[in-house]
Amino acid sequence: MKTRFSYELIVGVVLLVAILLFGVKGIAAIALLAVHPFLRKKKLEKTERITLLFNKTGNYTAGLTLLASIIIYYFSDAAINDINIGDNWLGLVVSAFLISHGLAGLIIFRND
Repeated sequence: MKTRFSYELIVGVVLLVAILLFGVKGIAAIALLAVHPFLRKKKLEKTERITLLFNKTGNYTAGLTLLASIIIYYFSDAAINDINIGDNWLGLVVSAFLISHGLAGLIIFRND
């Protein structure tokens, strides 16, 4: 699981940087998620515990993504590198989701 969450975190950061550098064309970095299904999965034993941890990961992800969405909305008129934040809000929210999901998963599953 740590490999999968690490990969999501890395793809989220790469996507964020690509959008800030290249604008709308940077959203093509989302294609890196095509490799995600091929990452090996660890066999899960304790299904109830794992389900609780996945729910916890989802709750943290939802909260962090909502917070990032509010921040993106607040700065929608700002421009970074001559790229308007408001014009690229969807890619930035997807990037925030991937970063928060990967980070929350790594933190919650750090003991497994």
